[in-house]
Amino acid sequence: MKIKQLYTFQAVCEEESITKAAERLHTTQPAISRTINELEESLGARLFDRSSRKVALNETGRLFLSKVIPLLELYDDLEHTFQDYDKKTPLRLGVTPVIVNSCLPGILERFQVSNSDTDIKVTVEHEKELERLLLHHELDLILMEGILENEAIVKVPVASEPLAVLAAPNHPLTQLPYATVNEMVEYPLLFRETGSSIRHMIDSALLFYSVSASPVWTSVSSHSLLEGARQGFGITILPRRLAQKDLDAGLLTEIPVVDFNLSCTNHVMFLQDKYQTLAFQSLVNVILFSAG
Repeated sequence: MKIKQLYTFQAVCEEESITKAAERLHTTQPAISRTINELEESLGARLFDRSSRKVALNETGRLFLSKVIPLLELYDDLEHTFQDYDKKTPLRLGVTPVIVNSCLPGILERFQVSNSDTDIKVTVEHEKELERLLLHHELDLILMEGILENEAIVKVPVASEPLAVLAAPNHPLTQLPYATVNEMVEYPLLFRETGSSIRHMIDSALLFYSVSASPVWTSVSSHSLLEGARQGFGITILPRRLAQKDLDAGLLTEIPVVDFNLSCTNHVMFLQDKYQTLAFQSLVNVILFSAG
C-alpha cells in the first residue's frame, strides 16, 4: 500500500467519479483506475460498487475510508510541519571575543539579507569551551582565530589576521625606529589567557628566540588588553584589526619588532557528521565571503 494510492482513493471518494478525480489530480482516467485496482489487490477486497455512471463506496470501502482520512491528515500535518523546519530552526554559532569585536557584525548582517527566516544564536566563549560545546552538539559551528586539533572536527580556513605589537604613543619603544624581541619583553606585557590561540602563537614565537614572557596582565577580553595598553600599563599583542580605530585616532601606536611578524588564521569549524541545512551552508559561505 502506497501513500499515492490512498490520496487517489480519497479523491475518488470525494468526487464520486473517476473522471473528476483524474481532473483534480491532473492525471488520466486509466491511471486512476489502475491505481484503485492496485490498491484493492493489495487489500484483497473491493472498495467500490461500480456502475456506468459513477463509482460508489461499498461497506468495506466506507470502513477503509474512515481509517484513511485521519491517516492522511496526520501525514499532511507531518509534511507541513517539517517542510520549512530547517529555516525556522536557529543556527547556533560559537565565536571567540576577538571575532565578536572584528568580523561578526558584518557576517550577521550579510546572512540576514538572504536568510531572514533563520535566526542565529551566538555564544561567546574561549576556545576550549567552544570545543566542548561543539563536541556535545550544543553548537552547530564555531568561528575563531587559530584552530582546534581534533580529528572529529572539520576545519575550514577563513582569513589570516596579522597581529600587531601595540602600546600607548608615549611608550619608550615607540620612540625607536624598531625594537628587538629581547627589548620588548623587558617591559610589562598584557597578553591573552594561557590556552588561547593567540597566546599559544605568541609563546611559540618567543620560544623561537629562546625568550620567555611573564605578562603582568592576562585576560580573555581583548578590549581590556587594549584599554590597558591605551592607559600606558604595558605592551599588548593582538589582531591589528581590533586596534585599527585606536591606531587611526592616535590612542595606540604599533611597535615594529625585528623579525616578529605574526598572524593567525581564522577558521570556521563543525563536526564531520554535521547535517548541513541550506541555512547552515549559507552561513558558512557568508563567513568565507566576508573573509578579510
